[in-house]
Amino acid sequence: MKITRRTFVNLTSAAMVAAPYAAKAQSGGSDDPLGIRSDFPLLKHTNFLNTAYHSVAPQQVVDAGVQFYKDRANPADGIGPWIGEGRAVRASFAKLVGAQPSEIGLIHATSDAENIIANAIDLKEGDNIVTDDLQYVASFVLYDHFAKTKGVEVRIVKRDETGATTLENFEKLVDGKTRIVSVSWVSHENGYQHDLRALSNLAHNNGAYFYVDAIQGIGMLELDVKEAGIDFFGCGTYKWLLGSYGVAFFYIREELQDIITADRRGMLSVTNTEIMTGFDSYPDAAKYGFATPAFGAITVVGTALEYLHKVGVNNIENHTVPLAHQIRVNFIKLGIKTDTPMNNRSAIVTYFPDKAPAKVKALYDEENIKLTYKHGGTKIRVGVSLFNNQSDIDHFNSVSAKIPLLT
Repeated sequence: MKITRRTFVNLTSAAMVAAPYAAKAQSGGSDDPLGIRSDFPLLKHTNFLNTAYHSVAPQQVVDAGVQFYKDRANPADGIGPWIGEGRAVRASFAKLVGAQPSEIGLIHATSDAENIIANAIDLKEGDNIVTDDLQYVASFVLYDHFAKTKGVEVRIVKRDETGATTLENFEKLVDGKTRIVSVSWVSHENGYQHDLRALSNLAHNNGAYFYVDAIQGIGMLELDVKEAGIDFFGCGTYKWLLGSYGVAFFYIREELQDIITADRRGMLSVTNTEIMTGFDSYPDAAKYGFATPAFGAITVVGTALEYLHKVGVNNIENHTVPLAHQIRVNFIKLGIKTDTPMNNRSAIVTYFPDKAPAKVKALYDEENIKLTYKHGGTKIRVGVSLFNNQSDIDHFNSVSAKIPLLT
């Protein structure tokens, strides 16, 4: 690869990630088991348990973003190096999820992916879509549109008393007229992790496609898309991937790329722009990009992916999920209701304080604990991230123990 001013900046940014981690990995202790807490200065004064909403970026990622915008004071001659960086980022992300780089496209947001799919498969009256009530609202909005305009039936699996949506209940709704089974790998609503392979088999056995909203899982949990049997997924980059807003990843299985046509076209969807007619689209997932992307966000997530590769998602999963289990167990002891299923394998826990929301929030705010307040604060979500440690969890649990005493 030709080393330009731009690629030099990118390569040095990657080196900035590698060197600090290599030095610290040997010294991680009980308060810093992954050897990374010093990369997150916010933790000096804040107990951040809100990655399920959006992440704190490590300093290396912040530095990459700052450098990108500093370069705007002396801009590069063209966008070619940035386009090359996009290809490198697609390859890095593909490695993270067990895909081929050709199966990864760059889009703007998670829900772009499901829109592309739904618009490409010629939904019509008599078809049905099966999802569950743990899916993100963007999917409901999308399929409500097709219900209104094309008569597509939207079937929604309801969660049980534990907070899970079971395979058995999906089986009751999926049939030969199901076109898409759509779920979040990890639900934003309660952290429930779906059994992707089981749902994939169910969808495929009925001739349906299997779509996954993966934003709440990738970077938190290990994923192999081939083992999971996923046809497509969308994944934004501002949560567990430690990136920012404006860029997302679109996985589409290679065998389906001729079926799922791009719904928009522009300069960056074709291989040759020096002509006026007879354009050829990219033959792979690059065709789903069409216009100038958020190059800054791509730079940022490129550095974040290097960081995650160094730390190891398996290490992150094995560190964070047990801490989340501690939180759930503590709520049970306190008599506080949680709708996160027991032994659920994700780093998200949700609970119902059953007290005045403003008073509960004030309790946590006083201790500088950052959480997600859902449904007017009647439900609270905790997300344990790679940088959290046992002290963070002990602190959160001790503050939560005051909730039953509120009047």
